[in-house]
Amino acid sequence: MAGVQMSMRPTNRIDHFLPIRFKNGAVVKQFSKPCIKCGQLLQARHMHGIARLLEDHLAMAATAHCPACHTQFGVACVIDNEKRVRRVVLPLFLFKLYLRTLAMHPDEVAAHEQALADIAKAQTPVIKAEPVDYPRAGSIIGRYGDKPIPAYIVVDGREVPFDRIEADGQVNVGEYLLDGCFVYKPAHP
Repeated sequence: MAGVQMSMRPTNRIDHFLPIRFKNGAVVKQFSKPCIKCGQLLQARHMHGIARLLEDHLAMAATAHCPACHTQFGVACVIDNEKRVRRVVLPLFLFKLYLRTLAMHPDEVAAHEQALADIAKAQTPVIKAEPVDYPRAGSIIGRYGDKPIPAYIVVDGREVPFDRIEADGQVNVGEYLLDGCFVYKPAHP
């Protein structure tokens, strides 16, 4: 077949392919398997191969390296969107070749990026802000309970616009709290 070029996807440590978010919202963040010789639990960082999202299954073909006893063994499995793991009976080299030659599916990249974004958002530090009475805008954009919501506050000479209400008074880094529940966030250029 002249003109047809087939490229193979590279292999890597399995933890580089994770996390993956399925369409149903389930996320596979980690993978582990006991060593077949000594029983030590090996993490995804101890496995080298490929993992691919195929519709609602994560297919994985890798060689595991036990740091305790230095045993190497194959891992070939499929994880479904309910996080059930099933062994694949194809020989490892054949399953790995199959996964490396499959065309890239658009949902595959999006699933990995979405899962990374979700984890980063969950790891964003939350701060309990000290109450400070910032200068307020004269214009009110609404009310929350019996409290008027100022359109902005003034912090260090800058107008910082209203962002949201947080009943528990928690804010992220770079945000300001007014009246224990109004969060103000600087607009980024």
